[in-house]
Formats: sequence, structure tokens, C-alpha cells
Amino acid sequence: MSEITRKKPREKTSRRKKLFLGAFVLALVLPACAGGPASGGSRGKGEPQWVSDPYQVYPRAVYLAAVGYGPSRESAEKNAVAALTAIFNQSISSETEINVSYTEALVKSGSTWSENSDIAQTVKTSVQMNTLIGAEITDVWDDGKGTVYAAAVMDKLKTGSVYSELIQQNQLTIAKLTALSDGEKQSFDGYVKYQQASSLADANMVFVNVMKVIDIPSFGSGDIRSGEYYRVEASEIAKNISVAVAVDNDRQGRIGGAFTQALSASGFRTGGANPRYTLKGSLALEPVTFEGNPYRWTRYFVESNLVDLSSGASIFPYSITGREGHNSASEAETRALRAAETSIRDGYGRALGEFLSQSIGN
Repeated sequence: MSEITRKKPREKTSRRKKLFLGAFVLALVLPACAGGPASGGSRGKGEPQWVSDPYQVYPRAVYLAAVGYGPSRESAEKNAVAALTAIFNQSISSETEINVSYTEALVKSGSTWSENSDIAQTVKTSVQMNTLIGAEITDVWDDGKGTVYAAAVMDKLKTGSVYSELIQQNQLTIAKLTALSDGEKQSFDGYVKYQQASSLADANMVFVNVMKVIDIPSFGSGDIRSGEYYRVEASEIAKNISVAVAVDNDRQGRIGGAFTQALSASGFRTGGANPRYTLKGSLALEPVTFEGNPYRWTRYFVESNLVDLSSGASIFPYSITGREGHNSASEAETRALRAAETSIRDGYGRALGEFLSQSIGN
């Protein structure tokens, strides 16, 4: 069941706030409005006014509201939140897809939110959240005929305050990530920090949209840049990161060529004068025989290490191995070499990207 604040009839909830971080999906337990509409579950007793029109109970000037229904209370509440989400033209499924990259960016960028020890645990489960910030299930009604109705409500002023703070904190984190010298910027570390900034900026654009929908008069979004701006910057950084490629025991430069293609496909430059990085690799081909098997086999080993020449630090070690067979030893070797090339071209860039996002800029 979603983490949503449920207000008990005629009771005030605690003022403690618990923040759940996610990409466009965040859940926040907010204090209930003192003197707000009573909530709770009821069965039968005639249909409440809010079932047909929630704004008969929750004034539009103060609230955004939506009704959901289903065969159980859980499904009714989930559908009510989905209906509320639809007001912002957001898709719960698409929000969930981006959630991981956003939460990882928050933690790894040293965001103000990630400094809270409570956040680390909630981030781990936030991908399962499908609620908006400030969403509350305020009323539930069972019609006694197999259908349960639920009202999901957002207090505009309260929710706007929280979104405004999130936007401001994300902006501070983005500024921290991108405050780099020229030397720091033209590096893999700079590249990753701009990618992290793009994830935070993507989230902010959704938050800005929410602020516009709830119509907060004092909110201004003129200085907020989109995630695409930072992705373009990251792409420009990548173009200026030069990597030299050198592979020992290479065959006609085929393995080195595969690494070069993989780096180029990822947006990085290879060669050039005085490169900051070098990819040092080696190739080994070894004949293998299996008792009772008429085929001739060749096993290949490729090892590599991406090194920062300015410090001598190892950045990304990478290796692959496999074997190929044929009734001809020479053809088996040819196939093994071809398989190694394909593996590098198809997998190195992806593996490097994943490694950088996990290991650099923390």
C-alpha cells in the first residue's frame, strides 16, 4: 500500500515530517490541516457528497482533489492517487522509471537531502512509491455492494511550500555539482556530475509543473534550467575528454579498434595530442582441446584498464573472456577474435557508463 497520510476523524496528526525521495514520485507524510474535513471509513449510510464531486467538500481554492474506486480499500486509495496524479499530466509508470536515476543522483551528489540519515533508508524503497508529495487519503466509503471509494486530497498552500523547498534544495545541489574549474570540468568526474545535475533538473521541471498547476502566486521559475541543458553540457565535456588506446598483442589493431569504436559511440574522443587518459589493454589467444570433441577451440582473454595520466589512478578495469570453436584451428582463432571485438563494441561503453555513474563524483 502507498505511503500516504491518513487522517483519523477529528484528530490532528503529528507535525513530524517524513520525506520519501524519488524521481517524479515522492511521498511525504504531512501534518493534517487543523479544522479540515473529517476523514475515515464508512459503510452504507448513503453516498457522501464527495463521491460524485470531491469539491463539494474540499473547496477548489484550498485543495486539489480526486476520487478513486475499486473492490477494496487498497485499490480505491491507489486509484484515487492515480486520478490526482493525472491532474498534473504525470504517469505513475513513467515516474517510476526515472526514480532510480534521480535518487542515485541525490545520494551521490552530496545533496542536502542525502545528508539526513533517514533518507538513505527511504531512498531504497522509494521506487515502490506511487504518491505525490502532500497527497492524503481523507475519506473512504464502502457502498456495501462490492465497491469502495476513496478521496485523495492535496492542500495547495502546504504542498506548494514543500515543493518550493525541494526545488530550492535541488538548485543548490545542481550549483554545487557544476561549480567546477576548467580542469575539473574536462574530466570523467565533471562529465558524471553534469549527468547527475541533469537528473535533478528533470525532477525540478516536474516540480515546477506541479507548482503551476496548484497556482502558487509567489513562485518564479525563470532561473530553472531543464535536464536537457545539463545533458548537452555533459555531451560537450565528453567530446573534450581524450583517451589514447593501446592494446598489447593486438591482431591488426582489431581489439584496439573495438575499444575506440565503443568510446566514440559513448561520445568520448580518442587519440589527439597529450590525452589525459589512456586505455591500456592486452589480448591473449589460447588453443583449447576437449577430450572426445573433434572441434578445435580458441579461448580469448582481453584485459584493460582506463588510467588517468594526470594522477596515475586506475579508473575502470575491464576484462572479458570466452571461447569459439571450429574444425579448423585457424578458423577457431578467427572466430574468437571476432567474438572479442563484438563483445567490446557492444558492451564496453555501457559498462563504462554504469561504472562512472556509480563510482565517480561520490
